[in-house]
Amino acid sequence: MSEKKSAAKIQPQKQPQQKKEHPLKLFEGKRVVIKETGPAIIEGDCIVAEPGYLILTNVIIKGTKHVAEAQLLYIPHHRISFAHTAPTKVEKIEEEETQ
Repeated sequence: MSEKKSAAKIQPQKQPQQKKEHPLKLFEGKRVVIKETGPAIIEGDCIVAEPGYLILTNVIIKGTKHVAEAQLLYIPHHRISFAHTAPTKVEKIEEEETQ
């Protein structure tokens, strides 16, 4: 009878719920390049990445004709059509001469 009581007390442990992060959170603390819905391409250091917006510092905004710089830029998420981290190291690849 004691075996039945001890078996009843053992319950499977629940797995802790993994908190789902918003995809924009991956950009926090990194240099990012963003393509907005307009013609501009924006590059800057992401200091805040929330589900509704990004805040960038040391920003370079490249349009079709002009380039602008800004110290701080707020971008709502609905304006972002594409975003990726900026390359940290660029090397020229030399082609081997074929004979």
